[in-house]
Amino acid sequence: VVNMAIFDGQVDVLEDGQVLLDIERLWNRPGEERDVSQVFPNPGLNFNEFNLNITVEDGFRPNNEETFIDFRYEVDRVLLKQLTDRSTNGMLTIADHQNHLRTRILDSLIPSSPRHDMFFVFSEESMAVAANQYLFPVMLLGDMVDDFSSIELDVIEDFWTQFRLPEGFAPRSIRFPDTFDFVAFNQARQDWQDENVLIALNAFEQGKSIVKHGEEEEEPPTSSDAKIATA
Repeated sequence: VVNMAIFDGQVDVLEDGQVLLDIERLWNRPGEERDVSQVFPNPGLNFNEFNLNITVEDGFRPNNEETFIDFRYEVDRVLLKQLTDRSTNGMLTIADHQNHLRTRILDSLIPSSPRHDMFFVFSEESMAVAANQYLFPVMLLGDMVDDFSSIELDVIEDFWTQFRLPEGFAPRSIRFPDTFDFVAFNQARQDWQDENVLIALNAFEQGKSIVKHGEEEEEPPTSSDAKIATA
C-alpha cells in the first residue's frame, strides 16, 4: 500500500527531506484522477471477477511494479477510438472533446453500458482532469495562429499512441511571435475550462438520475461551435 501511495503522489516531501504519508489520501484507491480521463481506463474496471480471484503468488508480489505501471499508463484503445470517431474531415475540435467527456462520464455511470464502472469516483481531481485534459492536446499542439479550437486527427492519434510531439513542433508563441494573441488564447482556455466543468457536472447529475429512474432524460446542451471563441 505504501509503495502504491508513493507512486501515486500520496506523500508530502518536506524541505528537510522527510517524507510524510497523506493519511487521508492513503485510503483512496490509486488512480482516482483517471476516472474521467480521455484515453486511460477507469481504475475501478480492474476490480473484475478475474482480478479479484488472483492468488497472492500471482498478484502484486514484491518487485512487481511493472504490473501497476502498465495498468496506470496503458492507453485504452477503445476510448481513443471513441474520441477519434468524432472527427470530421480529418479534424477534431474542442467541441468533439467535450462531447467525448460527457459520454465518458455517462458510460461509466449507466449500468447498461459495457463500460459501466461500479467503483466510479467523481472527485475534485476528476474535475481538474475534465477542465484541463479535454482541451490540453488541441490548445498545446495546434499550429494555427488564430484558431485554437481544432487540430488534425493524426496529431491527436500520434500524441496518445506514441506520446510524441509533431515533427517540427513549436508553440504558437514561438511560431508566430509577432501575431500570436496571448490574451485571446488565455481567454479561450479559461472559457473552455469553465465549460468543461459544467459539462462534467451536468453529465454526472444526469447519469445519477438515469441510474435512479432507469430511463435516460433529454440530453443537456454542450458547447457549440458558435460558443467556442477564437482569436
